[in-house]
Amino acid sequence: MSAVLLAGCGGDGDKPRVPTELSAAEVCPEGILAPDAVRGLEKVSGATVFAPPKSGESAGIAWVADVLAQGYAKAGGSLGGQACKATPLDDQNRRRVSVGFEIQSDLERTGENSESGKGHYWEYDLGRNALAISNQAKLFFDCASTRLAGLDKPVPVAGSVTVSDGSKGDEPELREANLAIVHSASLAMAKELGCKDNGGLPDKLVVKQKAARTV
Repeated sequence: MSAVLLAGCGGDGDKPRVPTELSAAEVCPEGILAPDAVRGLEKVSGATVFAPPKSGESAGIAWVADVLAQGYAKAGGSLGGQACKATPLDDQNRRRVSVGFEIQSDLERTGENSESGKGHYWEYDLGRNALAISNQAKLFFDCASTRLAGLDKPVPVAGSVTVSDGSKGDEPELREANLAIVHSASLAMAKELGCKDNGGLPDKLVVKQKAARTV
């Protein structure tokens, strides 16, 4: 009888509490942002408090890694998806930040043009190549993994961060903040995919400029 009474004493108070706001360290699932990337997110978004993501907005690294692996197995490429979306809680601040991944097919990568800064981006010595401007960054790295083509065939993976309505200027601190975000997320993806030597990505970001923007 007592067991029945205890079972019946539950109610709304037993439901998991749904947060109404998240910090920069919490907004991206699975802890994909290292401390420098958390600071970078606060810098490019101009916010420290974020709205909880809506359903499907922040799929997480594990889910996107599965999509990448399945897409590569079927078509030799994959659009992947959005691992994280950070929306500032302040309605006046529209600088939303999204982090995503893809695997381009060999045809899409003809001549490596898709991975060139073409003078529009600053280029950095990170992974195979890294591109950054004040409101965007891309990081390309090779992943040799049993989840993709095996340990003897590296597959090109691309991580990206985009800041909606972010600065269109040319501010080094914003470029480096974007690099910190995309590096941290890409390292998490390399580990999730089981990339050999973490895809050549260092555990700690060291910013090394390779080519300046020319336009």
